[in-house]
Amino acid sequence: MIRWTHGLINRLVKLADGVFLAFATLLTALLLGHPTLMQTIFLGALGLMVCIQVLAVTGCYRVERYRLGLPQVGDLALGLVPALAAVAIAYHAFLTDPTGGIGWVGTWFLVCFAVLLAGRFTLVRWGVSLADRNAVLRRNVAIVGHRDRVEAALAKLVQQKSDLNHVVGLFIEEEGDHPATIAGVPVVGRVDQLFGFVHHTPIDVIIVALPWESTARINAMIERLHRIAADVIVPLDKDSFNPRFAEFAMVAGMPSLRVHYQPLKGSLGVLKRVEDIVVSATALILTAPVLLVAAIAIKLDSRGPIIFLQQRVGFNNKPFTIYKLRTFTYDPSDDGSLGTRRHDPRVTRVGSILRRLSIDELPQLVNVLKGEMSIVGPRPHVPNMQVSGRQYYDVVREYAARYRVKPGITGWGQINGMRGGIDTVEKAARGVTLDLHYIENWSIWFDLRIMVLTVVRGLAGRDVF
Repeated sequence: MIRWTHGLINRLVKLADGVFLAFATLLTALLLGHPTLMQTIFLGALGLMVCIQVLAVTGCYRVERYRLGLPQVGDLALGLVPALAAVAIAYHAFLTDPTGGIGWVGTWFLVCFAVLLAGRFTLVRWGVSLADRNAVLRRNVAIVGHRDRVEAALAKLVQQKSDLNHVVGLFIEEEGDHPATIAGVPVVGRVDQLFGFVHHTPIDVIIVALPWESTARINAMIERLHRIAADVIVPLDKDSFNPRFAEFAMVAGMPSLRVHYQPLKGSLGVLKRVEDIVVSATALILTAPVLLVAAIAIKLDSRGPIIFLQQRVGFNNKPFTIYKLRTFTYDPSDDGSLGTRRHDPRVTRVGSILRRLSIDELPQLVNVLKGEMSIVGPRPHVPNMQVSGRQYYDVVREYAARYRVKPGITGWGQINGMRGGIDTVEKAARGVTLDLHYIENWSIWFDLRIMVLTVVRGLAGRDVF
């Protein structure tokens, strides 16, 4: 019996897209009468590979997206535009008689787009609807272990409110009397009863709900479950260690659990540094007139230096001096630990304008050139940053993980509502979550997206003060 999965459906949709594109390419050749069959196959194969690869890399092959309308149109356009460029270049570079190249390539694009849309909104949507109606993606889940842990795991699954995970049985290891059902799920017995249970009820996932400290018992349970063809899951206990970056690794032949990893190392680190140098140098040249006018305005408006210097925490918790245009009244005793409040009386008249337009941040481009900061990354805070009267380190446990990459002038947090003061524990925790998401999912395209969004919506607004 075939067990349907998200991956299987995604591969079938990829196959369907390939068939649609091949059909569209042949249809284009029949409509226009050229090029030759071999040339048509070559161009179609090139466009097909580029389109499907772009859709795969950008995460467009996901079951939840096949149910959508307009976003799916955008997905197909995202894949076909690079394919159009590749086919156009190949048409003029390799065809000995590129007759009517623009017309053929343009027609190919339109026909492919129309055929893909028709296929997605008919065959693919019908297939996904059929899968939903028959619940083929639903996974039957069994939970085995200590009663308190079994109940906790069940409660989380129930709280999730997802039709994809269906708990079909509970298997409690302790001796004694247990209720017939817990939250409507039958308590079948101990783990020995599970081996007979799977004969009449298919099981896709088995959750081993035992204390994380009981490694010997967990290992013994896993050994007993080898005979069942199911995914065996051991939930990690966050109170024991933070599993955010955990993954299996081999160290000197020893099976190990890597609980942290070094981000942006090797070629990725070189790529990030090249990006920082190119962008910061270009930005400094383009904004030099703005910096000059701002410096004159600051000097005329209030006493004190033009450039504000302050200690911030950087990569690997190393302190560095950040450069900003001064926007506060001059106070050598202000260590910045209290941050900035809306309508802060310390902000000067010129400073208010500079802050609203984010011009005061421009000198940090020098920090980027020096290698102390990046264009994109978590925002650097002062060493004794406080939130609601407490140290940031104490308020948010994962806060220190931000310093595993260089801080940035802008970041994923800044374009998602983290501009302005951090005055609540909830906002502080959300900021850390956004920063860690950036670290875990870094790519050059992610950086470029953040830069574009910063220019479009992050430089000004009600949250910038």
